[in-house]
Amino acid sequence: MAILDLFSGCGGLSEGFLQAGLEVAVSVEIDAKACETQRLNHPDTQVLQADLTELSPEELTARTGYEQFDVIIGGPPCQGFSLIGTRLGTGRAIGEFGEDPRNKLYREFVKYVRHFQPRVFLMENVPGLFSMHQGAVREDIERDFSFDHPDGEFRGYNVRAEIVRAVEFGVPQSRERVIFIGVRNDINLEFDFPEGILAPENYFTLGDAISDLPPLGIRDGEHRVPFNYQENEYLRLLNHNAWNIRRENGYEDGYLYNHISRFHNDRDRELFSILEPFQKLRELDPDRIPIRLRNGFDDFYRKLDYGRPSPTIIAHLSKDGLAFIHPDGNQARSISVREAARLQSFPDNYVFVGPQSAMYRQIGNAVPPLLGYHLGLHVMGILERIQELEEQLALNL
Repeated sequence: MAILDLFSGCGGLSEGFLQAGLEVAVSVEIDAKACETQRLNHPDTQVLQADLTELSPEELTARTGYEQFDVIIGGPPCQGFSLIGTRLGTGRAIGEFGEDPRNKLYREFVKYVRHFQPRVFLMENVPGLFSMHQGAVREDIERDFSFDHPDGEFRGYNVRAEIVRAVEFGVPQSRERVIFIGVRNDINLEFDFPEGILAPENYFTLGDAISDLPPLGIRDGEHRVPFNYQENEYLRLLNHNAWNIRRENGYEDGYLYNHISRFHNDRDRELFSILEPFQKLRELDPDRIPIRLRNGFDDFYRKLDYGRPSPTIIAHLSKDGLAFIHPDGNQARSISVREAARLQSFPDNYVFVGPQSAMYRQIGNAVPPLLGYHLGLHVMGILERIQELEEQLALNL
């Protein structure tokens, strides 16, 4: 079983599939530090640092030796579809579908699906494209995958797309993503989508994820320190499948990795200490709002709440962390790298590489591994049904 992970980032989706028992043969990612993180944690995967707009499928085969893949997975960069990027000043307002070049990166994913024609593909993206232009964008994407090429070289796909909520799959944050799943038309298999495992009253919270971690000040912590974990239901779910994977690769138990915090100035730390969870600065004292935030962005001084799931972890966390203030006012800081990783459901033995800003960016861009795990189990179920169909066909012949 050969799986290809495109736009793989630091390996969140691959990690989920590995924990589900599926081997990821090759992954492709443009960011050098994300590739280093993947190689450290997934030594059995061939990790290619490459720009998918320039790397051809033929070149990938030449570099890896793989001429066929059974499954292709991945999450093309999605900022061009997202309103969050515009709000943070990192994107442009959404107009026509073709305005932002990042909107077209999914077509590189399509290119690889068309070339290798895997039995199944799974593509992840932001939920904004699901309803963008009254659903026309989603229909365009489905159309790119679904039709049979007139020359007969491309077998199209039966494609379904749905929005999934990561919190329903055990991830302690309010993260939504649209998932496209396709099964090759000639296989003639109907399939459904995975269902969440948790009801709202059982959602894991920020406290479940990070309350056991040692307190830090600013610019504090170390990349590797001895640590005895306090197990709870979430941490067992987070780590159970990952322990054996890492031990096979020489991982040593009993250490805490990447629990490091960033610097904040005294003015910000004072605000961090007096804010209540999710309280806006204008509600506290409008005169305290820093000048740079007085044009409508004061809600990005956001203090988190131990008793609730976290807001969506995003790559902007690499910039300043003001939207992810630790709930403990005595610490008066934004969340550490390891705390962000916990909220994204990376196991505790998943070690990140690079400067601190690069680690935050890798985590924010990733597919949560716990979500990836359940998606991997679902894909495995589809593959098992395909195998049953193929075996039945062979018997009939």
